[in-house]
Amino acid sequence: MLPKNESSPLLSEFTEPSLAAWREEVERLLKGAPYARKMFTRTWENISVGPLYTAADTADLPWLDSLPGQAPFVRGNRAAGCYTAPWLVAQEHRCPTGEEFNRNLRQGLGAGQTAVNLVLDLAGRIGLDPDQAPAALVGREGTSISSLDELMTALAGVDLRRYPLLIQSGAMALPVAAMVAAIAKRQGIDPAELSGCLGCDPYAGLAERGQITGTVAVLHGELAVLTRWVAANAPGMRTLPVFESPWHNGGGDLALSLGLTLASAVATLRAMADQGLAPAAVAPRFQFNLELGTDFFLEMAKLRALRLLWSQILTAAGVSPDKTRTFIHARTARRDLTLLDPHVNMLRATTSGMSAVLGGVDSLHVSPFDEVERIPDEFSRRIARNVQLILAQECHLDQVTDPAGGSWYVESLTRDLAAAAWDHFRSVEQRGGMAAALGSGWVQEQVAAAAGERAVAYATRRAVKVGANQYPDPARLPHGTELSDCDQLRQERAAAVAQQRKSATQEAHMLVLSRLEKMMDCPPDQLFEAMVAAAEAGATLGEFTSVTRASGEPGVEVATIPVRRDSAPFEELVARVAGRREQDPAAARVFTACLGDFARYMPRLDFARGFFQVGGFDVTGETFATEAADVADAARNDGAHTVVLVGLDDTYAELAGPVTELLAQGPQPPTVLVAGAPGGREADLRAAGVHDFIQMRSNVLEVLGALPALKEDRS
Repeated sequence: MLPKNESSPLLSEFTEPSLAAWREEVERLLKGAPYARKMFTRTWENISVGPLYTAADTADLPWLDSLPGQAPFVRGNRAAGCYTAPWLVAQEHRCPTGEEFNRNLRQGLGAGQTAVNLVLDLAGRIGLDPDQAPAALVGREGTSISSLDELMTALAGVDLRRYPLLIQSGAMALPVAAMVAAIAKRQGIDPAELSGCLGCDPYAGLAERGQITGTVAVLHGELAVLTRWVAANAPGMRTLPVFESPWHNGGGDLALSLGLTLASAVATLRAMADQGLAPAAVAPRFQFNLELGTDFFLEMAKLRALRLLWSQILTAAGVSPDKTRTFIHARTARRDLTLLDPHVNMLRATTSGMSAVLGGVDSLHVSPFDEVERIPDEFSRRIARNVQLILAQECHLDQVTDPAGGSWYVESLTRDLAAAAWDHFRSVEQRGGMAAALGSGWVQEQVAAAAGERAVAYATRRAVKVGANQYPDPARLPHGTELSDCDQLRQERAAAVAQQRKSATQEAHMLVLSRLEKMMDCPPDQLFEAMVAAAEAGATLGEFTSVTRASGEPGVEVATIPVRRDSAPFEELVARVAGRREQDPAAARVFTACLGDFARYMPRLDFARGFFQVGGFDVTGETFATEAADVADAARNDGAHTVVLVGLDDTYAELAGPVTELLAQGPQPPTVLVAGAPGGREADLRAAGVHDFIQMRSNVLEVLGALPALKEDRS
């Protein structure tokens, strides 16, 4: 409500309304409908969202008196927000080779990108050279890098003093960090001039792949070595990344994902303490890597809730409150992307990116719209990068400090989401921590349950994914993924590695082996420098793995958490329909047999048309008739394997049964469905031959997937 302002003649003309008066007017307009049911909604996280928020809703929030840059950092890490230190435009370039990565990176840096974001391929992340790995892992979901020379190729011409370096290297964090240190040494760069993040999250690796190279304890030991070296030599680097991706992209709601992310961070915090590193020493080394979806306000609140909860956790661990800020890198979530209508992904990415900026993210990757379809091309990369540039340079969001601060709605969401996430965090702790909860399968069960709820909501279209389960483009074609030829890429990369080894002299090869052997005999405080020497000698990731993991205990195996994109089930259905279309065009066609008054049944026709188009069916017919024989003849002439009756309830009472009985006569009768709820007529209509009924809350995947037309043999 606006305060009275005596200097404003216009406002003084109006009586300030009370909240009670507002509600009274709303209830009048609802015309007897229950206020609580109509005006409140519940999120996936079971948070109740009301129609109106006031200062009373946030009166008890302890952080409201804090300023940006002050603990608990709900309002951001910096007093001036992005005004003096803008968020980093940290676009990924998941190109299969170092040469392609370097070309795209340098193009991006020249067009507004402000950080290097390198993701190793699946082979590199588990420590396999291209000639050791299955072809499906080489160049997949990242860049194939196996040696110092190849990393130098990927980063050629890039000033590492100027651009922060973020590398996602999986279990190979320590060897890759050694390669980065070797590059700095060769280029005469003081490591203290470097910034960015080098490290790994063992728990995310376990969840995504089911096992990791080595053990969680081994990786934590290596992270401790790296953290000590960075603290002494490269204080601008972070070494303890925590990834939300397995939980979020696996289908978890925001509260569950946030709670599991915090549980992973606390497990790492404890592991570092076991390695002799106090919480105050490692607090600056954490980096949270979040996935942001399209729930605009909730995603904004998630960033704020994370900073709040992490500050409280560190304070409880003995860290001074003013030292509890954390770095947050975000990317727009993969689970929201679709192959069916990929250009709509631009809108989703823009929504997520704006949530990230308004929520105070420190660095950001906006996914190109074709990210799940293929290696993004120049156009899609440019559009994704420009989302961030527009938010900064045209929307001027980098000029506003904490734009969401003080919003009664956002502040309330922050409180409620933090409370829900804390409950999930406590559940993990009660089960012995993240390692135990993953090992028992409890985490996987929680994520799968949340994913199941999402899947049902999308299948029944209570939740909308434009282009996938609602408002589909009837002219669309199913998109397949256009990834690199893995076999050919593996052969090329394996040949390149073999050539490197062949060109090395026997003396050079012996030097590599000598460096690796000496590395394993080093005390912990000298291990990193020994790794740098081995990398300089030419050691590959596969060779590092063979030495550092040779005598370790076998790693634990857990059930994986797959990426569950919301649109994937609809894409599978569309592909299935497309396959039947190639075999028999009539199988992918649905004839709408319209009964009665055209003007009155039109809304139901629109619904039926959209229902079948979700599955990629061709919808024909749409001319109306009033005689059962005429309707049946039109359907037979069309030849579609599926017929849907569209009309009003009273016309169904008169015509639906006779039309269905007529269509059942003769060879290869079509499958008949009725648009609308059957009410008391269901038994009679099913007896007449109606296969099913489609209505607002029908499970579109189940109904369409069970159609006899999708079976090759209809007999």
